[in-house]
Amino acid sequence: MIDYQVLRSRRKTLSLQVKHGQVFVRAPFHVDEKLISSFIVKKYAWLRSKITEQNQTTDYCCNFTQGSTLFLFGQLVTLNIVFASSGESSDIFLSELINDQQELTIVLPARIQHKLLTKSQLVVVVKKHLERYFTQQAQKIILPKVEYYSTLTKLTPTSIKIRQYRARWGSCNSRGELSFNYLLMMLPIHVIDYVIVHELCHLHYLNHSKYFWQLVGKYFPNYIDAKKWIKAHQSALHWRLPTPL
Repeated sequence: MIDYQVLRSRRKTLSLQVKHGQVFVRAPFHVDEKLISSFIVKKYAWLRSKITEQNQTTDYCCNFTQGSTLFLFGQLVTLNIVFASSGESSDIFLSELINDQQELTIVLPARIQHKLLTKSQLVVVVKKHLERYFTQQAQKIILPKVEYYSTLTKLTPTSIKIRQYRARWGSCNSRGELSFNYLLMMLPIHVIDYVIVHELCHLHYLNHSKYFWQLVGKYFPNYIDAKKWIKAHQSALHWRLPTPL
């Protein structure tokens, strides 16, 4: 039997979600456990397939340790963590390896090496450096693209923020403020473009009606392919900390 968690609300129908290998059942308040269990049995094959698929991508989720992997602009890169020599400053840079693999080297300050006594302390420092790097990349890439697509669509936000969300790539509110997740840098450039167009179109339609999608399609015709890429890789598009030692 598959383990699952029931999330009840005023919704009218049952639905299933598999996230990071865990099964969630969204159910109305009045539906009893027997019906939910029957629903799980009926969808068993599909659920097992999704769980297996997502568990296979677990190793691609960045955990900030030497040799771990993460997506950067749609490509898997390997983390290489080193300490700077005396007098050198910290840095992060991307390089190509002989086997066509990419490596993201994080150079940490030499002065802090003696302070990092455990694996947990090291991953916290690495995570902070990666957050800074991703934020810088997001500002360099997202802001000019928003300006470009804003001119194209004639939709202008009142402000733009770069931050990290746990479960969304961007947001738009009724005040016309756009926010983008710096983890967008994990996505291919064309998928980043889609997210930007998506949020800009919310300035006109603050919903997901057919008119909204028509507007998105007008300025980004390949939006369905972009959505498919995100869905296909969603299990690896998050960061996780390793279990503390």
